Amino acid sequence: MQKDTKTFDLGSLRRSEWIGGLLYWPMFLLGSTFLAYFLVRWLWPTSNAALNSARINLTYGILNLGLVTLIFRRYLADQLRRLTGIGWNLFGHLFLGLLAYFGLTYAAAWAQQLLTSLLGVTYANANQSAVESYTQTVPGLAIVQLCLLAPLTEEVLTRGLFFVKLHDRSRFWAYAVSMLIFSLAHCWAVIPLQPIGVTLLNVLAYLPAGWVLAWVYERSGSLWTSVFLHALINAIALLAQILLRRA
Repeated sequence: MQKDTKTFDLGSLRRSEWIGGLLYWPMFLLGSTFLAYFLVRWLWPTSNAALNSARINLTYGILNLGLVTLIFRRYLADQLRRLTGIGWNLFGHLFLGLLAYFGLTYAAAWAQQLLTSLLGVTYANANQSAVESYTQTVPGLAIVQLCLLAPLTEEVLTRGLFFVKLHDRSRFWAYAVSMLIFSLAHCWAVIPLQPIGVTLLNVLAYLPAGWVLAWVYERSGSLWTSVFLHALINAIALLAQILLRRA
């Protein structure tokens, strides 16, 4: 297959990083959740169910961030060096990324409404509901988890792992696969519990972010740009939730 990425330089992964990242996915999806549960029950117990859940989420985020950083430490250091060469252009990338995100999110919301009617299903986003509950119960822990811990872990395991690896062969498949994996990672746990139509709508909800985060990485040449944009998107969403509850 002819390469179509001659003008883009995203860095590269070593074989050990690629294999380590692939092997880490089961840990990211399941293993670290169970480990966080037992650690909290042992070291940080509470009789408050909501607070206990929040502590598990926070511990889960810390575990993933630490282990992912350990596996990809060379790649992340290289991406940080690339970031220093961007300079003030970083803010331009973030601004354009936000504009693209909100525009595509609006289009996705319109498509969701149309598909909801065509498929005859009741749309529900379990991940979004969990985030709203988390934010309402312990906003401080939610901010740390969703704005500081999750963005780096998710960007490395989607954009860093799949987008970079596939980009050398095909931009189309690099975008398509990384977007799909990013979307499925946010709703995989409830897929067996809901109709296929609801799953399709949930996947659609996260595709705009998946595309924009890959685009700013490609445009800037540093994964840290997409990490910062991811954190910014989450921060805006959390702030909106807090303000709406107080209104």
